[in-house]
Amino acid sequence: MATGATTGYAAGEQTNTSPVDYAQEVTYNTPPGGAYQRIRMTGESLAAQDSTSAPDEINALPEAAETVLTGRSTSGSLNGVLSYGTYDDFLAGILGADFVSLAAITPSPGKFTVQQADPGNGNLPTIWASNAGTSLSVFGSVPVGAYVRILDAANNIDLYAVVIGKNASSTLIFPAGALSAIGAISPSATMSIIYNGVTNGGLGKTYTIRKKLAGQWQVFSGLMVNQVQIQLQKGQVPTVQIDFIGSDMTITTVDVSSAVNAATKSPLMDVVGGFLGCSVFGNTPAGCIQSATITLARDGSGQDTGMGHVGACGIQFGALKASMDIEYFFKDYTDFLAWQSGKKGQVSVGIRGSDGYGYQFTLLNGRIFNPKNPISGKNSTIVTTISVTGNPLPTGGTFAITRITPS
Repeated sequence: MATGATTGYAAGEQTNTSPVDYAQEVTYNTPPGGAYQRIRMTGESLAAQDSTSAPDEINALPEAAETVLTGRSTSGSLNGVLSYGTYDDFLAGILGADFVSLAAITPSPGKFTVQQADPGNGNLPTIWASNAGTSLSVFGSVPVGAYVRILDAANNIDLYAVVIGKNASSTLIFPAGALSAIGAISPSATMSIIYNGVTNGGLGKTYTIRKKLAGQWQVFSGLMVNQVQIQLQKGQVPTVQIDFIGSDMTITTVDVSSAVNAATKSPLMDVVGGFLGCSVFGNTPAGCIQSATITLARDGSGQDTGMGHVGACGIQFGALKASMDIEYFFKDYTDFLAWQSGKKGQVSVGIRGSDGYGYQFTLLNGRIFNPKNPISGKNSTIVTTISVTGNPLPTGGTFAITRITPS
C-alpha cells in the first residue's frame, strides 16, 4: 500500500501556506526589526500602484513614446472576522491613540458613594470618591465615553456603564438608569472602577506589512490605516475591513524580524449570543436590531511626494471622521423625534466572543441624520435606518472603544 504525499501538485503558491505579518514602524517608511505579528484574516489585497507618463514625443514612426515611471504608492485592504485582540493595533492606528488599561481604582483610604439621581449633577446617576467627606480626584485618567466596569464582590455587583461626564475628577456621571442594578446599597470599601480602552487622539502610526511568497518577502512600508469598517448584521459573522495607503513595496530575501508571534486564537464573535445591544442617546431601539455598521476614516489623509525617490517622503494623517449606520424594526418614533430636535449624545453598540471578551464601540457625541423607514412591499416588517455622525465633545474626543472582559 502506498504511503506519503504526492509532490508537485500545486499550480503555484498556496494561500494557506503564505503567511502575512506586520509591525508598527518606529521610523516612517522603514521596516522595523524585532518581533512581527502574524495576521489572522480572510483575505488581503495590498498591491503597488505605479504612476507613469508617456509624453507626446514626435517620432518618425507612428508609435507611442517610452513610458516613464513618475511615482509609486501602495494600497489595499485586510479583511477578517471580528475576534478579541486581533486588530487592536490597527484600531489604535485609525484612532491615533494607544489602548489604556488602568489598574482597579479604589479610593483608599476612602470610599465610593453611589447616587441614583444626583441633584448636583443633573439628577443623573453618579459615583463619588471621597475620604471623610473630602472629594478625591481619582478619576483623572478615565476619559468621558469610557465604558467602565464597576466591581463590588461584597455586594455581588459586577456591571458595565458608560461615563457621560466627570465632575472635578472625583465624580463619574452616568446615563439615567445605568446604575439601577446597584440599587440603594452602601458600597463596600473594596468597590473598584476598572477601565480598559482607547479614545481618539493625535498620535501618528504607520506599519510595515510583509507577505512571504516563494521564499521571499513582499514588504509594504509606510502604511497608514486610512479606514476601518466593522459590520454587524443578522445572520452573518461580524466582519472587519481595514484599508491602508502606503509608500512603497520591495521584494527581498532578507528577514528583518527577530521573531513572528503566532496569530491570535480568541474565538470568533457572533451576533446571536455575543451581541450586547445598541444604545441611542441612552435608549435601546424598541425594534429588534438588524445591522450596525461602524465606519472610522481619516478625512483629508494623503501622501507627500517629491523628486529623488519613488515612494512618498511623508504622510498626512487627516482628521478622524466617525459614523454609524443602524437598522432596526420600526416600532416607535423615538429616534425620529431625536433627529427632529437635533439631539446629540452617545450612541454605542457592543459585541463579545463566547469567552466573554469583547468591545463596546461608542460615538461620544453623535447626531442622527437621514432617518428613513420605507414601505418596501407586502408581508414584511418595516425597517428603520438611521445614520449617526460623530461630533467632537467640547473637551475633544469623537469615538471610543472599550474592551470588555468576562464577569
